[in-house]
Amino acid sequence: MQQTWTGGDLEFSCCTEDDLPDIARMLSKESVCRWLIFGLNTEEATRSYFLPLIEEIQAALAEKRRPDLHVFTVRLKRSGEFVGQCALLPAEFSPGTFLIGYQLDDRYWRRGYGTLACSFLVYFAFIVLGCHRLNGDTVAGNTASRRVMERCGFTLEGIQRQYWQFGREYHDRLIFGLLASDLTPERRSALREMFTP
Repeated sequence: MQQTWTGGDLEFSCCTEDDLPDIARMLSKESVCRWLIFGLNTEEATRSYFLPLIEEIQAALAEKRRPDLHVFTVRLKRSGEFVGQCALLPAEFSPGTFLIGYQLDDRYWRRGYGTLACSFLVYFAFIVLGCHRLNGDTVAGNTASRRVMERCGFTLEGIQRQYWQFGREYHDRLIFGLLASDLTPERRSALREMFTP
């Protein structure tokens, strides 16, 4: 199975154990973790979460079968510099449905890379995997993440009031969805052209 794709200035590759130090550095930053329910993280916490996922992916690839979940490292195509990571995690009891996730190192914010990473997930889910639905969510205050999903065609489907607690404050959860049927033939064609092996 193919393990690397490029799009724009970025390269997306199946995450490996060698990527963990970069991911851990990113997830130890307060700026990056401001709206994440799982941050700030120590290197040990990051490794404990990601390593089983990576091992499952690598085992599937070694057996020449498609993994059940997909975690990608995002790097600059020319230099290989770490930009962030993105993922598709299967939704329970919903075959063909995935939850999207993306985090970028704060050095690469406001360059369109979040939208490109989310577009890659849309491409991978619907074009490569042939899935039915993508779910996304974000804290109501995270306007950057909301804009990314809206640019990628996601529809705001609901609000769960005071769903997440950060410190002493509760925050609403915004729930987004994108169906395979939402993608026009033109959008599918554009996604195929945007990402190449």
